[in-house]
Amino acid sequence: MVWPRRKIQLVASAAAPGIGGVRAILKGNQLEFTEVEPITENLSHEFSERWMEKPFDAASISDSDQFSPVTELVYWPKKQNDDSWRDTILEQGIKQQSVQSLIHNILEDELILWVSEPTVLFNERPLLGHILKEAGFEPTILWPRADGRWECERRQGLHWLIPESWLVGLMEKSTLGRGTIGNKEEERTSWVVRDTRIDFYRSKDGQKFIGHLPRWPELNQEEMAAQCIAKCIDLGVSWLDIRLALSSIWKNITMVNNLRWNSHDFGWNAGACREELSSESIEHVEDWWAR
Repeated sequence: MVWPRRKIQLVASAAAPGIGGVRAILKGNQLEFTEVEPITENLSHEFSERWMEKPFDAASISDSDQFSPVTELVYWPKKQNDDSWRDTILEQGIKQQSVQSLIHNILEDELILWVSEPTVLFNERPLLGHILKEAGFEPTILWPRADGRWECERRQGLHWLIPESWLVGLMEKSTLGRGTIGNKEEERTSWVVRDTRIDFYRSKDGQKFIGHLPRWPELNQEEMAAQCIAKCIDLGVSWLDIRLALSSIWKNITMVNNLRWNSHDFGWNAGACREELSSESIEHVEDWWAR
């Protein structure tokens, strides 16, 4: 007897909240599944015969999808008027579990990063996920696209980026994964929006300056974008990696690495950015090397 590959029957209403994210996770983890509405007649027909008792030609398995019986049923945990179909499935020897159990099992060993909403997208992906990916963290990202469809980009890193509102009412987000990082109580980085830039500090009191970036192009997204950048700093992403990940946003704006603050004015450290040195005499020079 040839044991079939894993195939999931997802029993859930197409209107169930969060179902789009469930589908995306199944696809992202390359789990084969089909869907059916939770109607008794459909399910009774689907499981009317025990798959292991069906005759099949072993020679046709490799080049046909005929031998693809359902091996597992995952159901949305909502009480139906008639759920006798579950007894029928038990008689067929088919494994059952709720959507909560499935998600718990998939995320059991992962570190969860909850993404605040509304999600700021960069190159059609969440900004937080883009920066972490460019910095080498390789996170798995679950997110709703602009057209409403859900995507799950599975990577090899430990972090899962999940929208805070996903599966609201289905389970407590604190129960998912082996740990949640980036909680609000753990936030240390702060920022201040200036006229032409955003300054970032490695403390809440604004005393440890990290660097600055130009104002965000979409002003209605600026607060959320700054929050994502601050979270990356809290997670240990270097300032250089953050700037490189976002450099394409400000292609026409000169990004300066070193800014010298003098007693009377401030000026660019021209040599760091391939700018021509001024031929005019220098009036104010910071005696920094003598300190």
